[in-house]
Amino acid sequence: MTSRSPNTFVVGAGPVATALAGGLRLAGVPVLGLWSRRPAAARAAAGSAGVAAFSPAPPDILLEAEVLVLAVRDDAVAEVATRLVATGLVGERHVLLHCSGAHAAGEVFAGVAGKIGGTGTLHPLRAIADPRAAMRSWKGTVFGVEGDLRGRAAATQLAQVLGGTALALEGTAMVRYHAAAAMASNYVVALLDAAVGLLRAAGVDEAAALSALVLLAQSAITNVGEKGLANGLTGPIRRGDAGTVGRHLAALATDPALHELYRVLGRRALGLAEVAGAAAPEDLAAIRALLADSRDPTRGGVSADSAGPA
Repeated sequence: MTSRSPNTFVVGAGPVATALAGGLRLAGVPVLGLWSRRPAAARAAAGSAGVAAFSPAPPDILLEAEVLVLAVRDDAVAEVATRLVATGLVGERHVLLHCSGAHAAGEVFAGVAGKIGGTGTLHPLRAIADPRAAMRSWKGTVFGVEGDLRGRAAATQLAQVLGGTALALEGTAMVRYHAAAAMASNYVVALLDAAVGLLRAAGVDEAAALSALVLLAQSAITNVGEKGLANGLTGPIRRGDAGTVGRHLAALATDPALHELYRVLGRRALGLAEVAGAAAPEDLAAIRALLADSRDPTRGGVSADSAGPA
């Protein structure tokens, strides 16, 4: 790779493909086009990104590309790569990048190993719901990057051109990395869904509940960003307020799933509270007993779940 931006081609028509194609174009990268097997999807995505659309067959312009970014479903990456190489349009001069955080490049591109010039991962740690907005706001985004020498170099360069930061990873770490990303993003949404449900059960309108809880969650994340995990924790567990925790559990007793969710997360929060050291040990011990795993015969002893953050 050289310091100039490589001729780049994007494969896919979803939010990530659209946001990357548009963002790279706006950053001055020569994006030769976007390809999808579905003509309507290709036209819509390329129109939003401001690049040329190609469908249904892979176009000859691939011969002029240096880097191909495959922003397709995780389970489609290997098949799409094989199809592209089989056309004869993609070969040893090309570097193939994929955007699946759960797989190493060497794994998903194993079927075309030795037939292309390099492989890598370019995974944005970003929740993309609106690709038009995302393409203009890549600055500051962290990208999970791994692959062979050429793949890492290409992925790092594109991340930096977008104004982002490359988080260097090893291929063997990708599943844990992606699980962490899912928990910090997707599961936060699921947790808010559970919290909104509780407020609705308390008689609060859904829109009002969501608005209030989003602001609360944002303030909690800001605290963590400024003070770290343990010092960013607030609430009854940090204070050692066993009475309040007990009342919460009693209120959730009619919903076993929410009851268990509260206890699992509470045990994690308990570990942070122990690190923070703001509560008396005996108060935290009382909370530990309340939150004990129902499957734990000791019911109040220190279980693996309550031993603190990993």
